[in-house]
Amino acid sequence: MTSSSRPWMILHVGAPKCGSSALQTALSLNPDLRGADGTRYRYTSAHDIAGAWRVQDGARLKMAARMSPYGYVSWPNLGPQRDRQAVFKAMGRTLARGRRRGHVPILSSEGWINHPAAFAEALAAWGNPPVDVVVFLRPVVDWVNAAFWQWGVWHQPALDGWMARAGMSYTFADDIAAWARIPGVRLRVRGQRPDVVAKFADLYGLPLAADRQSNTAAPAILTGVLLRNRAFRPTGHAGAIEFVVQRWCPAIPGRKLWAVEARHIQKLRTVRQAALETLKAVLDPADMEDILSDPRWTREALYHDEVLSGVTRLNPPELFGPLYESLCAGVTAAAAAAGEDLPPLPARPDADADIATWDAAICPVLETLQRMDVRARQHGVPLWQRRVFAYLERLRRV
Repeated sequence: MTSSSRPWMILHVGAPKCGSSALQTALSLNPDLRGADGTRYRYTSAHDIAGAWRVQDGARLKMAARMSPYGYVSWPNLGPQRDRQAVFKAMGRTLARGRRRGHVPILSSEGWINHPAAFAEALAAWGNPPVDVVVFLRPVVDWVNAAFWQWGVWHQPALDGWMARAGMSYTFADDIAAWARIPGVRLRVRGQRPDVVAKFADLYGLPLAADRQSNTAAPAILTGVLLRNRAFRPTGHAGAIEFVVQRWCPAIPGRKLWAVEARHIQKLRTVRQAALETLKAVLDPADMEDILSDPRWTREALYHDEVLSGVTRLNPPELFGPLYESLCAGVTAAAAAAGEDLPPLPARPDADADIATWDAAICPVLETLQRMDVRARQHGVPLWQRRVFAYLERLRRV
């Protein structure tokens, strides 16, 4: 497939923690798009209803995204419990429908990058049609740090333990090389910075912009609260509360989450060098140039300030007050959006209160914020439609 030819389908395959949520949010808000050359694109999602995968697009997709606490919808990952055959069957229907109706379907799941072999088999069964595989990457050290705070810290309190437990390595370059060997696939690989949505829009000449932030790193003080109070975020894959806070609450001050120390950078040096060598061997010059435009791929000195500052403290006493105030402001905003009166909230503790006292005040505010968020997302939606979505959600969990 040439650089100017039109794909029959676009697969955004990740990588995880590389701007996927921002792109999925923008596409969920604007699922029907027309490129500068007149090509019609349609973002799709799929959900499981009692073992059958149903594909959504258009107005139905936008409503599903609105009803989701994450603010977007996407396709499922191919985890060990997933019926892959059923998922690929739904993909095949989506591809065929796009061909019949004259649009290019867009499918997205940030974990697909790890499954080139499964996709190679499915694409071969469909006759290896011309397909774009879109990937966004962030530098190795940045990715390891972000992945630890997203997943690892919920199982291991320190980066060393998580890296040892997970056999931590950065495999995305090898995955990309495997995708490159699939007939009919055109790779389109870009760096995450500065704006994944803008870069995706530029690839296809789309009028698409990031109207809202999605899944940026949580404030350190909030992460500390959630780690102590696991009902809000029981695992690394249950991060809805962070999306809710981000949607309604003003920014909370404080240093960003950082766990990487000098020894980790040294250990990851060979991983980074091997990844760059693999990428240079399989990517076209434009992709490689975009990736290397982020100097953190090649300049370790850019991490020195963070390394010298040490691992981020999660419970600095001076930030409990700003967190409490931000969450209260979020409740106020969500209640207004829901058309409801402001519910009573716990009093603000004294500045010198201990962590347990702050948690006792903050957790009820978080619970109230979750309730107001649900009501705000449902506000103006007819009762019958809310009941349908609730019923479908129950089926999805069966």
